[in-house]
Amino acid sequence: MPASGSVRVVRSFAVVLCAALVASLLGLVVASRPAGAASARAGAAAAKTVKCTPKKRLTATQRRARARKLARMTSRQRTAFKRREARREAARRKACRKARRAPAREQIDVLSGAPRPSPQPVPGPVPSSPPPATTPDPVQPDPEVPTRPDPKPPTPPARRAGTMEGWDGYGAGSWPGADWRPYADSSPFNRLAAGGEVHPNSAAIVRKVLGWGQPANMVAGGSGTSSDYGHPTYWSQPTDPLFTLRATGTPNAIQGTRIPIPDAARAAAGGDGHMTVVTPAGWEYDFWQVSSKPAGGGTLSFSIGGRIPIDGDGLDGKATASLFGNLAGIIRAPEMAAGEIDHALFIVLKCSSATTAFGHGTVVGPAGQSAYVWPATHGASRCPAAEDVNAPPLGARLQLAMSDDEIAALDVPQWKKTILTALAHYGGYFGDTGGSGFGLMFESGATYTAFGVTDPLVTFAADSGLPGRNGLFTFDVASGVDWARYLRVLVPPTR
Repeated sequence: MPASGSVRVVRSFAVVLCAALVASLLGLVVASRPAGAASARAGAAAAKTVKCTPKKRLTATQRRARARKLARMTSRQRTAFKRREARREAARRKACRKARRAPAREQIDVLSGAPRPSPQPVPGPVPSSPPPATTPDPVQPDPEVPTRPDPKPPTPPARRAGTMEGWDGYGAGSWPGADWRPYADSSPFNRLAAGGEVHPNSAAIVRKVLGWGQPANMVAGGSGTSSDYGHPTYWSQPTDPLFTLRATGTPNAIQGTRIPIPDAARAAAGGDGHMTVVTPAGWEYDFWQVSSKPAGGGTLSFSIGGRIPIDGDGLDGKATASLFGNLAGIIRAPEMAAGEIDHALFIVLKCSSATTAFGHGTVVGPAGQSAYVWPATHGASRCPAAEDVNAPPLGARLQLAMSDDEIAALDVPQWKKTILTALAHYGGYFGDTGGSGFGLMFESGATYTAFGVTDPLVTFAADSGLPGRNGLFTFDVASGVDWARYLRVLVPPTR
């Protein structure tokens, strides 16, 4: 009995000792856990921190290597790879925007040196003559076009892509490259169409559109001729001549504004007379039917015009029927040369529906104006009643439902695959009416030829062996693609 009792005492003591030891160890673990978790979170946050660094610009050799790498991937792998690139670029831009806002500073107009005011409506008729250079006209709203609040002033870029003193360093001889695209990543023109919902009446609308004709040929080399309906863009410098803006049509919010414009800049020679000026302050000024631009400064006269921030959503530009900015969806020469277009395209169709049958918030404009759906905010030419059934409203989004592998397998030139890939990845928006069928838009060669530089699209066309005559080169967009099978209409993107 005594021995047995001693064993029990020893066992009890051992149990108590073990329990105390376990409790002590648990206490140490619990006590150390918050610090460890905090450390892990801090490490993860540090790993995810993205610094504002200049955007990496690939050399021609690097671009070719990247293209070969993408060619070896499956369609799904390519999509995932590009999405990772897009996420990294979005994070970099976000970091740069954050860096620019700290410390916050007042946006100063490069012309006057004073804070930029929002346009204030002032009653009264449009002045019949331009104001003196020292006294700008008061700003007036445009009563004929749906207006929106004055956009947020553009944010100065964190990097200088070009070597000039214009926006982001751009100017004549230092034009944006293939890795640049206008507007914010959130702009409808910069959102991928992959996964978009197909419109329930897509097949009928596509039959209607292709019934007007297959995609039309695109032509390079028309700068300075009456066939130039493109949108030339000029990146002004602080030292350029000053022009006072005067709208000869409906009065609008930029009436009387003074901005620098390159002396060599000229409007497209076609009937629309488009011209775009991006100022050093980051405003994109869009003009339609420019009628007078004197040498050395003075008054720039045009029918209709407006301004939007170059890093905004690309809407409310005033110079196109849909009110898309003049840079929206335009195919630029550097993009063709690089073989990559990272935005939606601008589509021109014969006419637009006059009804709300399309749904999804379609609006019918005032008398004589067609229906439109977001992101369009204005109508264009209506279809005749006999052609209106299944016609799309202005702003409708079309997409080519082809995978990268399907496009790569087509027996068509590489330049055409570049355009088809953009239509597959981003789609295109119906932005204006004209012609007899279905068209896309190149940038106007006047962007370059106004400064005595050969249109790079002409150089690209010649190097690609495209047929040319009298300086004009034809890009046959339609052939080699089963448009009736792959073209579809999507519902509008979310706002």
